[in-house]
Amino acid sequence: MAPTVDYTARDFDTIMIALRNRLQSKFPNDWRNFSESGIGTAYLEIGAYIFDCLSYQSDVKANEVYVPTLRFRESIVRIGKGLGYRLRGPTGAGVTVSASIKGGPYGVDIIVPAGTVMTTIGNVHFITLADQRIAAGSTTGSVVFSQGEIRSETFSAPGTAWYSQKLLASNIIEGSLAVTIDGTVWDEVESLIFSDDASREFQWERDADGYVTVIFGDGTSGMLPSASASIVISYRVGGGVIGNINTDQVQETIEGYLDGTSPPILVQLDLTNQTQRGSGGEEPESIAHAKMWLPAFVAANSRAVTERDFDVLASRFYDATYGRVALAKAKLKQEIPELNTVELRVWSRDYSGQITVPSSGLKTALYNYFMNNSAGAIRLICTDVEVLDGDIVYLDLDVTATLSADYAASDVVSGITTALDGLLTGDAQLPGEAFRISLVYDRIQDSTGVSHALINQVTASMSSREAIGLGDAATTHFVAVLDLEPGLPIVAGTVEVEVGTAVLSDQGDGTLLGDGTGTIDYETGDLVLDFTSAPASGAIVYATYRHVIDYQRGDEEQTCDGISRRFRGSILYPPIVPYDAVTGLKGIAFSDGTQVAIDDGGGNLIGADVDPAGINRIDYDTGSFDLTFNSVPPAGAKIRSTYKQKLQTSSEDIPITKTQVAVKGTYTITTEQSDL
Repeated sequence: MAPTVDYTARDFDTIMIALRNRLQSKFPNDWRNFSESGIGTAYLEIGAYIFDCLSYQSDVKANEVYVPTLRFRESIVRIGKGLGYRLRGPTGAGVTVSASIKGGPYGVDIIVPAGTVMTTIGNVHFITLADQRIAAGSTTGSVVFSQGEIRSETFSAPGTAWYSQKLLASNIIEGSLAVTIDGTVWDEVESLIFSDDASREFQWERDADGYVTVIFGDGTSGMLPSASASIVISYRVGGGVIGNINTDQVQETIEGYLDGTSPPILVQLDLTNQTQRGSGGEEPESIAHAKMWLPAFVAANSRAVTERDFDVLASRFYDATYGRVALAKAKLKQEIPELNTVELRVWSRDYSGQITVPSSGLKTALYNYFMNNSAGAIRLICTDVEVLDGDIVYLDLDVTATLSADYAASDVVSGITTALDGLLTGDAQLPGEAFRISLVYDRIQDSTGVSHALINQVTASMSSREAIGLGDAATTHFVAVLDLEPGLPIVAGTVEVEVGTAVLSDQGDGTLLGDGTGTIDYETGDLVLDFTSAPASGAIVYATYRHVIDYQRGDEEQTCDGISRRFRGSILYPPIVPYDAVTGLKGIAFSDGTQVAIDDGGGNLIGADVDPAGINRIDYDTGSFDLTFNSVPPAGAKIRSTYKQKLQTSSEDIPITKTQVAVKGTYTITTEQSDL
């Protein structure tokens, strides 16, 4: 019988053993030189090394054929090309700036011409992509700039079929290519396969290193550029999150001109972005992102029917002016009479890559993409789309790690931080996915130098911004109460008060320091401020903070036996937000379908159906309850609870809805030495 071949035994040591066994069985009397220093062993090791290398190369090549196992960018580029999926390059951010007109107002419109350049304080370059108007009679206006610098290259067409030209830059911004041949504009298409001999069209490809190659037709599939024709290819370079500039980064003066004047009468405009920041700038698409979305892209087939289709097409969309969203999540609205409406929640990034809300211009561009009913329409005509800001849930983690022997605490903390970032940053961030406590333990336990770890608390919070006062140029003392939901306190260390350039920052212990002093009560929201200088008249005092959030729960606690009136147990997802008597909100209620017991805000379960002789208590922290109804519920009836879970826990997963995405908050990592 032929020997069994083990196709998984292909490493050096296994091959050596197999070769030795084969020689011993084939040449038992002739080959006996198996000494470690013998020439026979040297020959065997050379053969095993060669086979080991070949085995590794065959494994690598096999892995690179399949999307789930590939590791190299050129592999996903190649596979994507065959499926119509083109990995994105960088996208340029868009920003709307305020323009103050010098010497105005004027009786005619002011034109800001296409190609007007603006440079931010941080030396980020922006440009106008089209002429823009400021209405006659205005003293201020808005101008939209897009990030990037214009470059162009000129070539002479050889007159050959399928002429292609690789461009010099590796950071060409998506959607910025423009081609003219002998002064005539040619159009970009995804593929020349659908072009004819009269189509002045081109296609392009981006390789694994980011370089773009422009391709022209052969005279049948796309017009063939004539020999010696002058080809001019222009584009923008740059892109990425650097274009998502913060506010107050624009202090520039540009020139426009009065409409209808010849020669043009120039007008100076002072640009600022005190309220608008850049949005839509994204880095080139990563391998992990492409591996995740390529299968869904193929399934969508450029049609938005399912929620997943909307997700993938929104993630693929980009606009030449406003860039693209970082994340998108669709959900059916399911509210009468709007059952045919899809809510599309979207997120962008700031200049450091952190998740934030997108600009209105980017949301409008995405809305127009989905609501298009003409050529290139992608959604069912009977479906409406709303593009809304997504909610951002910040997760603060408090962890205690016990160190293994001989490891420095600083190195372990750094490793744990990196591991946690792997769950809450980059391509790991997906809207609507619960935050699993088990994954946190897995990541921490896999960190070098960790013997074991304990999650003390995970807090989920959202950010709020409130106007709490108005300056009058005289008052320095302000008192306010922040608008908190009952039972949901402020996260310590997250409060910031600002008015103009004056800032007071939370020190984590209830005190505010900076351009003055102040105090904040995290539970009640009571805020007391004393600025060093009185805020200017009309200046608005803002408070930004993060507050703990809750989640609606409803569970089946017990099944009635037809005998008992008393029910004891623990709810599944503590802690509970207590009932608030002032607002009539929050709390917990139990019911057997007929009788009802409700929380009074002090841990008591009350109601006309509750036996006052019973204990009738609920522990908000542990979820333990003891309840006695007046009447015995029928056998088989279910005792059900409904309550708000306070998302501040050490043992439960954090639920994330389709309108939310979980992001990194703050890490508190404490280390201790092992007793072993």
